[in-house]
Amino acid sequence: MGNAARGAVVVAGAVATVVALSGCSVLGTGARTAEAPPPSASATTAATPGKASCDLASGTGSVSIEETADAYRVEWSGVPTVDEGVRQEYQVQLGTASQDDHVTMLIEFDSISGTAYGWLDPDTLEVAPVPGEPDTSAGTIVGTFPKQHEIDAAWWSPTWSKTGGGDSTTTYCSEDGQVLDWTPLG
Repeated sequence: MGNAARGAVVVAGAVATVVALSGCSVLGTGARTAEAPPPSASATTAATPGKASCDLASGTGSVSIEETADAYRVEWSGVPTVDEGVRQEYQVQLGTASQDDHVTMLIEFDSISGTAYGWLDPDTLEVAPVPGEPDTSAGTIVGTFPKQHEIDAAWWSPTWSKTGGGDSTTTYCSEDGQVLDWTPLG
């Protein structure tokens, strides 16, 4: 499956998540639809099964993911965690080549509602918590997400967003928001 098709699913999911979590609506007289961005020239294949990393296109940090037999460990570095009056949201999606299944791992720090840490349900946009809290002790953000169901993932897509003070910013690992190839642990 091409990056453009996979990108459309991720962009649509990211828009829905941001809209739902921010309490805003894009429906009404000026309804907008998300268009798939062009294929990314910077998307790379995850050469090592179960491991991948990338630098955020905004230059604000990096993210890595490592799959084990029973969990995914996600580490964000060079990104802020606490900023008064804003929401910092860190997501990593894994999805199948056929686009019929994907999972979203979420860590969110919100100065008003607190921390959300778990699996984001794509249908209800509710977070199913995972045990513990994200680790921020080493100047990084580390989350461990026990596997809830097996997924034959072919792509991954990390996003970092900041919402507050009337502004909202989202950054990906590529300038155009394309997903990256993923090779699952064998």
